[in-house]
Amino acid sequence: MSDEHGLKLANERGISLGEIGQRIVLENEHVRIWEVKLEPGETIDFHIHYHPYVIISLGGGENEIETIFGDKRTTNEPLGETVFMNEMRAVHKLTNRSDTTYLSRLVELKHITWESDAADDTGAEPPARQADAQEALEEILIQTQDLDWVEKSLAGLSHKMLWRNEETGASIALIKFEKGAGIPKPHLHASNQFMYCLSGKYRYIPTDVMLVPGVFYCNPKGNVHGPAIADETCIFLEIYDGPHYPIKPDWYTNEEDAR
Repeated sequence: MSDEHGLKLANERGISLGEIGQRIVLENEHVRIWEVKLEPGETIDFHIHYHPYVIISLGGGENEIETIFGDKRTTNEPLGETVFMNEMRAVHKLTNRSDTTYLSRLVELKHITWESDAADDTGAEPPARQADAQEALEEILIQTQDLDWVEKSLAGLSHKMLWRNEETGASIALIKFEKGAGIPKPHLHASNQFMYCLSGKYRYIPTDVMLVPGVFYCNPKGNVHGPAIADETCIFLEIYDGPHYPIKPDWYTNEEDAR
């Protein structure tokens, strides 16, 4: 069934489609990032997506997707589960069927807008498309091997900054810890931290959580973790969806290093 039929059915039933998440965490010309949070049994009501999107789970379990036609499908989205949707779904709603809170980030790729033959009775395009119709993605291409490692004021830590949103503090960077270096104290972040280990071994000392090549690690906003140490020289791809720290940690002497 196509979205055309779903939108028509929603109109016949007097259903006003809602947002796809509770709040927008970040938005620029390229992406719109939503926070989706559902307590056990809670539902995000009927909605539709007009852009390809990526879901990164920050915690949860079994969810249920129900289309406006009554079709149901279960999904399992525990911490770290990543889903990419590259085709338009029918109008649907999402319910948390587990006994734990479901939390995720849904990243819309705004440079692609799916076409729909459906329109409301006035012939106008759906609101989600009106705002984005003229937007296009500007490509970013960086050969990271051509970038120099920039040392931070914490000994043994350096980075290659790939992208930063100056308004929100969100960033993407390669970071490197030399063997024996690490974050010396327990700490928390002012936003969600995502790390993908490319090389080496990095260990969170109190919990013995070990990051090795191929491991994806998500540290939710406000979660206290560390200290940590590099048992081998490590390189990570590190992403923050907002500012790194509430205030500058005392292991940095340079305010810029805490960004």
